[in-house]
Amino acid sequence: MTLLSTSFRTNYLHTYFKTTVVLPDTGKKNYRAIWLLHGYTADDTTWMRNVNIEKLAEKNEIAVIMPEGRNAFYTDSDFIPYYSFFVKELIPKMQNLLPISDKAEDNYIGGVSMGGYGALKIGFSNPDKFSKIAAMSPVANIENFRNNPKSPMPLEAFDTIFDSPEKIEQNQLINIFNQFHPKQEVLHLCGDEDFMHDDNVELKNFLTDNLGTNYNWMPVSGDHSWNTWSANADKVFDWLNK
Repeated sequence: MTLLSTSFRTNYLHTYFKTTVVLPDTGKKNYRAIWLLHGYTADDTTWMRNVNIEKLAEKNEIAVIMPEGRNAFYTDSDFIPYYSFFVKELIPKMQNLLPISDKAEDNYIGGVSMGGYGALKIGFSNPDKFSKIAAMSPVANIENFRNNPKSPMPLEAFDTIFDSPEKIEQNQLINIFNQFHPKQEVLHLCGDEDFMHDDNVELKNFLTDNLGTNYNWMPVSGDHSWNTWSANADKVFDWLNK
């Protein structure tokens, strides 16, 4: 296995940006790739700290790309135009730098919590870039997340990104889905003791109605933590290979 830690100056964020990458050592030129997004307060090393990513990459012969998210909710704001950076700069940068395919059928996106929201948002908005989306305990309703007393994100930080009722509505996952009408395959899981379980069930019902057999709900035991996500990471990678 090859473990890379990349850093480059981004024209969108006007700073240096880190991405951790794992590549299998099979000599291929066009690996399938999973773009794995982390949750709030984490960074590009979080997946490596909690899941044996190297083992999963080797077993499945898949490249794993883990960018830092800067607590930006994978969304454009006045402070950080993160969504634009990810789609317009990071994806082509990594596809030019690494031996990975640029075909939608070979690229998947997934994440946990805030990263689960980001995976669904970026995936739904870019069906020409990703064919599969894996969301683990995503923030399924950002307004409910803002107002939930168990939310780890201060109101001031949330309101810096989603700074108006209109922007909240624009960035709700259901509204993004209705705008782009994507047809990708989606795997969605959430622990039965997760503080956002009810929101995830509502999203499950919507996606079941709108994606049909392309939607896969995986009910699991657990709370909103890496205890739940790491216990099911191998199942997510198994699903990617189907």
